[in-house]
Amino acid sequence: MKKSMLSLLLILCFVFSVFALASCDRGGKTSDATTEPASPSGTTAQATQATADKWEEIAPKILMITEKDRSLKIECDISRNGVKTSKNNIYLAGPDTVVDGITPEIEAMVYERNKAARDLLGLTITYEFWTQYYEQQAPKIDVLVKGKDPDAPDLFVSLLYDINLELLNGSFKDVKSIPNGFFDFGTNGWLKTWMENMSLTGDRAYVLGGDYFLELLRSVTVLPFNMDLMDANAAKLAPFILGEGETLGTGEKLTTFFFDLVEKGDWTYDVLGKLCAAIWEDKDGNSQDSIYDQLGILADEYGGKSSVGFIYSANAPLTKEYTIEDESSPYYGKQWIQYASSSEEAGLNEIFDAVSKVFAGAGSLSTSATHSSNTPEAPGKAYHLTKFAQNEVLFLGVGLLGDLEDNTIQAMNYLYSVVPCPKVDSDRTYNTIIDNTGDAGAINVNTNIRKVRALSAYIQYCTEHSAEIRREFLETVTKYRTTTYNQGTDRMLDIIYNGILYGRDKAVDDLFGVVDRQSRWHDIMKHEHHEAGSDFITTKYASVIKTKQSRLDGYLQTWYTLPKSGE
Repeated sequence: MKKSMLSLLLILCFVFSVFALASCDRGGKTSDATTEPASPSGTTAQATQATADKWEEIAPKILMITEKDRSLKIECDISRNGVKTSKNNIYLAGPDTVVDGITPEIEAMVYERNKAARDLLGLTITYEFWTQYYEQQAPKIDVLVKGKDPDAPDLFVSLLYDINLELLNGSFKDVKSIPNGFFDFGTNGWLKTWMENMSLTGDRAYVLGGDYFLELLRSVTVLPFNMDLMDANAAKLAPFILGEGETLGTGEKLTTFFFDLVEKGDWTYDVLGKLCAAIWEDKDGNSQDSIYDQLGILADEYGGKSSVGFIYSANAPLTKEYTIEDESSPYYGKQWIQYASSSEEAGLNEIFDAVSKVFAGAGSLSTSATHSSNTPEAPGKAYHLTKFAQNEVLFLGVGLLGDLEDNTIQAMNYLYSVVPCPKVDSDRTYNTIIDNTGDAGAINVNTNIRKVRALSAYIQYCTEHSAEIRREFLETVTKYRTTTYNQGTDRMLDIIYNGILYGRDKAVDDLFGVVDRQSRWHDIMKHEHHEAGSDFITTKYASVIKTKQSRLDGYLQTWYTLPKSGE
């Protein structure tokens, strides 16, 4: 299993070529073998020898840079009370020392990787951890940078929310415009696409080192599901996974066929709704869904996160790109972004109705309690995790892969895995997003090019030597223990990573939320609005679209006035 997982992870952040893993047949036999893909040509997934040769050439160039410019400061945010989205001190900096048998494996691997990079390149790296919430952090970064504070970090590792906000203020420098940088922007795959499109216009790329900024993987949107609960209720659920009249053979596990259903493209909102209704047990006897029941899906609606995940994962074309062709415009030849003219054009009505149907059926419960609420009377995200861990919920609700690092989930005795968000119908491909909480790196505009080259080399080296860290993370958060489940989880991760969207629409909308929270999709898609159906989304979209477009136009105008390196 580790061999196949490592093979998957080595190419994960660079090229996700679809590869087949052996699937289960109806005879109940599960192949233990997996297909090991060849490393794609021209990527950092090539043999160790080739990587070593490259660094033998790069290291002397970095060592020629003055010692002053090889002393680097990297700022990381660390405080996330109630939100499991940032562990930069573990994945980026690592511990100061390592003690055999005491230091956790993943932290020891980060320590060894970073030490090797520092020793090879002769760098001095200082990590500074801030404890402010991101609302407080972004303005502070702006003050440090614009004031040309000599003590300001050379590299900021912050929320994507912060980065988008600060890009508009001109606080960060794009790496693409820096000559002779060492970070490899030529690698194909979803990571490169996301790197180029995380900005508003796609014409700039900021430092995003796939493995190094592990938060990119931790912030992938998934739908966790409880495999043990599914198998324990196979008789109830089998008709909707295998088909009417079909039953499991002796020793067969229903979850393996659920993986097959997803892989075939038949994982839809309709199927989700039927599974939720079939597994529901009215344990408190009140004849309606409640937090005390055994449920199909329990969605945390604080901020509308769960529902909004369905929108972006369904690939609603909220915006489209075009080039300004008016030669008299100061933005002639520049890429611009425009919202869809209506909710129908954006495809929101169909998605809204599909999601509403799931939550209107039996076995589905959505709450608006705060993230930290952990009681049946106020069931927030913390209580959702607890109920899932107690084997009382089939699907945890839309969340992030990194959420599964929560101690409550890690301590559970039941097996679980992840699947993509369901589709509207079986004719549409799966999509998933990188949530706006994904960490990314941005180089201080005041950092000189010599330091930028050293930073670039350090990040690239760490990225190319992080496969084991990534493997350890994924094996931890997906918590599978047998060959059958390993194989299924590998297949699901492959589907999820191949269907990643860069999430620009979501990042832009979240940015707008600074001014008007009521126009964010988080709020528009709250469960309390589902009863009105698509009529609500039609009216709401029409009421906010002009304001959204006006703000977006203003941001784009600001974007094209930002300095590039050397200006």
